[in-house]
Amino acid sequence: MLQRLGAASIAATPLLSSVSYAGVFMDEAQAQKILHPHADGFVMLQMALDDSKLNAITKQSETRIPRGFAPRVWRAKQGDQVLGWVIADRVIGKYDLIDYAAGFDVQGAALGMEILAYRESHGAEVRQTAWRKQFVGKKGPMQMRFADDIRNISGATLSCQHVTEGMQRLSALATLLVMGS
Repeated sequence: MLQRLGAASIAATPLLSSVSYAGVFMDEAQAQKILHPHADGFVMLQMALDDSKLNAITKQSETRIPRGFAPRVWRAKQGDQVLGWVIADRVIGKYDLIDYAAGFDVQGAALGMEILAYRESHGAEVRQTAWRKQFVGKKGPMQMRFADDIRNISGATLSCQHVTEGMQRLSALATLLVMGS
């Protein structure tokens, strides 16, 4: 039996709100310590990504370089020993930016990836540990192909795809760092 609700009943009924996934989860310094826990220092590198480096990243990653591509790079050190790098970047999700950071060892293998800020209303499943762990140990962008090496999450397809493409670019950049470019 259907009942009619009066205006007072409707006003007293709590409104259903959509769950928001957006948020800032950590800053770059926190990500550095997670990605390189044994490092006792991080030195920011001034990266001049000239056309030859951008072309190398494009070719290796088989992705296009987005406008404004300006990753921030830190050398992770323990005393005088270089442990690798932490590279922070951002990609577009569906509509808004996703800030993330990745750690790489001195051979260029991925140590991990952390989501720093997620601004979309859906697709935040890219923050799940199990999804992010897929990148660990991958060396080179061709080991990080979306839907081949890195699985998709239903409902987060664009976030998964764009973060994966971003990781491919960062992995290509890490390869340049290994080579001393």
